Amino acid sequence: MVRRLKDEEDESALREFLVKEKGFEPDVADALVNARLPEGHGRIGPTATAAILERLSNEVDADGAVIAESQAVSLCGWHHSDRRTGEVLGELPYYGEILAHNIPPGSQDPDDDDAERYGRITNPTVHIGLGQLRRVLNALIKRYGRPHDIVVELARDLKLSEDQKRQVNAANRRNRDEAERRGTRLDEIGVRNSGANRALLKTWEELHPDPKARVCIYTGAPIGVRMLFDASTDIDHILPVRETLDDSQANRLVCMAAANRRKGNRSPFDAFGSTPEWEAILDRAQSLPPNKRWRFAPDAMTRFGSEQGFLARQLTDTQYLSRLARSYLEALYPEKGAGSQRVRVIPGRLTEMMRRNWGLNQLLSDHNYADVTKQKNRLDHRHHMIDAFVIALTDQSLLQRVAIAAAQADEEGRDNIFRDLPEPWPGFRGDLETVLNRVTISHKPDHGSRASEGQRARGDDTTSGQLHNDTAYGLTGETDSKGNAIVVRRVPLLSLTSDAKIAAVRDDHLRNELEKAVDDTSGKAREEALRRFAKEHPIYRGIRHVRVLEGLKTVKITDKDGRAYKGYKGDANYRYDVWRLPDGKWQHDVLTMFEAHQPDFDPEARRPHPAAKRILKLHQNDLVALDHPQLGECICRVVKFTRNGQLTLARHTEAGNLKKRDADPDDPFKYYAPSAGGLKKANARQVRIDELGKVWDPGPLERG
Repeated sequence: MVRRLKDEEDESALREFLVKEKGFEPDVADALVNARLPEGHGRIGPTATAAILERLSNEVDADGAVIAESQAVSLCGWHHSDRRTGEVLGELPYYGEILAHNIPPGSQDPDDDDAERYGRITNPTVHIGLGQLRRVLNALIKRYGRPHDIVVELARDLKLSEDQKRQVNAANRRNRDEAERRGTRLDEIGVRNSGANRALLKTWEELHPDPKARVCIYTGAPIGVRMLFDASTDIDHILPVRETLDDSQANRLVCMAAANRRKGNRSPFDAFGSTPEWEAILDRAQSLPPNKRWRFAPDAMTRFGSEQGFLARQLTDTQYLSRLARSYLEALYPEKGAGSQRVRVIPGRLTEMMRRNWGLNQLLSDHNYADVTKQKNRLDHRHHMIDAFVIALTDQSLLQRVAIAAAQADEEGRDNIFRDLPEPWPGFRGDLETVLNRVTISHKPDHGSRASEGQRARGDDTTSGQLHNDTAYGLTGETDSKGNAIVVRRVPLLSLTSDAKIAAVRDDHLRNELEKAVDDTSGKAREEALRRFAKEHPIYRGIRHVRVLEGLKTVKITDKDGRAYKGYKGDANYRYDVWRLPDGKWQHDVLTMFEAHQPDFDPEARRPHPAAKRILKLHQNDLVALDHPQLGECICRVVKFTRNGQLTLARHTEAGNLKKRDADPDDPFKYYAPSAGGLKKANARQVRIDELGKVWDPGPLERG
């Protein structure tokens, strides 16, 4: 019937077929006739579809409802999630071919590009991530052959919003202030000010906001600050670490050593839930932070997911990207069914613990500026390589050894579960440090986007950024001494916070009246004077905005006759070109986003001299090799560039909020901002890094 609905061109014949042969009511038949079926193909053929529909039509579950599609497939003798074809792929195809069941269907038109033909994941982060995964892995396969097995770690935090970044930064500031306060407290009581002791003090403080009320949650015995550093107290893992592998602050609790021995390798409820002390323990636990308090609930272990067991948790991850990446990569192996473990997924928590306990965080310390005792140095992009190193070592054997070590640590009441875990090989830290010092970080350059031929034919052109600022400027037809157009725009009255801003007011009479009203005022007094002006002036009472003049290079908008009637400020710069003139001088030319995306754009028209040669064509995040005045020969990343010709560079390894770091006098990082002439003196040239990490450096373009 579906084929008849799709192919029948005679609507009256189709309606008659539906009513007489299929028994539909006339109004239902009309709706079916008028239905417009989407183009493309189903993901299963007509034979399988008919068999599944037959089961769905005739089978019901225990409640008399239609069975689920997965049950119908099972009754047909198939498995709804077994999509193995037996084909051995030489490389990864576009992910849509493999993950067809996980994405909206595409057009199936061979003339379309892969994303349109097979469909694409709507989440842009996942779409880009899978695309980059394909590029890197196919390059590895081409050079080294198909990997024997693959281990994937999913980053625990994807890109944050601006609000989330502010919250994280505020939390970091609070943590830093709290660490300094605890360090002072340790000095006062004569205990060494170390990261471990500060963490111990924090765990004690979390027992109760009032120091006098800090007691052992299990026994109620008071715990004073000096008891933290003798044998009377222990650090207890609230939920047993052998089951959860959770060594985080949220799972750590200061308690009396005797209570910890009694509790053993059990959750609080399993250890004390059937005892007379349980109600008192629950009452005392109410003073704990929420991330610790829930661990005293009867179902705490279930909530954590421990029923799956340690190894199962390491090898199964429910997050979206990791599931898709695993399914995608498994296409390389014909034996990709359950239990093959040719492609494994591990959580970031395990990687973090291995990195910390092998002492790898200190490999990237930045002159002691970054605190890397317990956490990775996120001010250096090479921390990703350390993660990759740890992940590569995380095979089935290592996972089993970690599980055994965790169990032994619990049995012995030890805090460090990795004490007896052997190093991968003697001297491995030195070997890794040598590689880290040689590696060059690859950054994804922003070269803009270009529409395909099919998109341009449909008028669906694309850009790589905002073409101009949102503010519209009026054109006066005049120019300033620098040749910039003098434009006019409206600004709020209260924004006139300086004499220079008032001097820019276009109306002569209004400007004079404002100067009188705010004479010899500044700051809050000037704001109040402006408010009185808008409230009391006999002519301008109620005014909220004023028109001001300024000299500005603008993007001019023209009418159908070619007359410019307004302008916009070009916000984004597209490319930084460097031309070598016949006399050997290097000259910059910054191309704006608006200019680059004009249909009649001619790059040759920007050549500063008929004999000039373009020697650099740089976009944001491109890499440049040069002789740095402080660092010597190194590779830098293009951070930004301005219309005045200043190029802002940072060493390829530098990470974090670079603008803030550059302004911080205590941070050793500083921007390098040469002009075109400075680039010549530094022997600058553009370099490229391929998917395998090889640096392609043409060498200095010229000397002197």
